[in-house]
Amino acid sequence: MDYVFDNLSLAKDRLVTNSIKSFEGMTTQRWVRLVAIIGGYMLLRPWLLKFAADRQKKQFEKESEELGLSGPSANDLRGGKGKKGEKKGEGKVLGEIKEGKKVGEKGEAPKAPRVTKRKGAGKKMLEEEEADEEREIRAFLDEQRSGLAT
Repeated sequence: MDYVFDNLSLAKDRLVTNSIKSFEGMTTQRWVRLVAIIGGYMLLRPWLLKFAADRQKKQFEKESEELGLSGPSANDLRGGKGKKGEKKGEGKVLGEIKEGKKVGEKGEAPKAPRVTKRKGAGKKMLEEEEADEEREIRAFLDEQRSGLAT
């Protein structure tokens, strides 16, 4: 047991001595290098993380497409299909003329959003999708198990 403590004490002494000597022997050129390396790391790190996240996202999407796990988009779940006779991209925006008044003008009460029946349908669609995904995963695992058993 004394052997372990002796080695730890020796390592601590060497670390302290070498650290002190390293900072005492620093020249201006070495300080500039150290600052440049640390600064460069701090500037490039966010970009590198974003690049890695994008690559990981693309790889995940590719794998999910190969396995057939891609589901409906968020707009499909919200009921993003327009009303009959209504074209996409059309609609009133703040400041457009509406019956002699501008939309959003003082004195005009704001209109409450309409609640549709799709609210419950979206939840039902999510539950069905989760059940389908669970069935697909179980089938995949059963195939893997049967492949390992043979």
